[in-house]
Amino acid sequence: MNPNTTEIKNYLHKLIVETDDESILSKVQAYFTTLKSKNVDWWETISDQEKKAITTGLQQLENGEGIPHEEVKRKVDKLLGRK
Repeated sequence: MNPNTTEIKNYLHKLIVETDDESILSKVQAYFTTLKSKNVDWWETISDQEKKAITTGLQQLENGEGIPHEEVKRKVDKLLGRK
């Protein structure tokens, strides 16, 4: 194991130990499970609320209700005083 891998593991361990947020821990667990098992569909690892949000967003895009990425970037830059 190279030093970079050790540093990453230590940092991830620190983040996990320092949180008591069950939602975050569940997502981290699901993500690792998905990565380790090539046969698991990520869709099956997310919550019903997340699935609904994705489905709603896709439907909005199909209905032409989306905002182009460049327009969002311009608005964010303006709000942040970058341009």
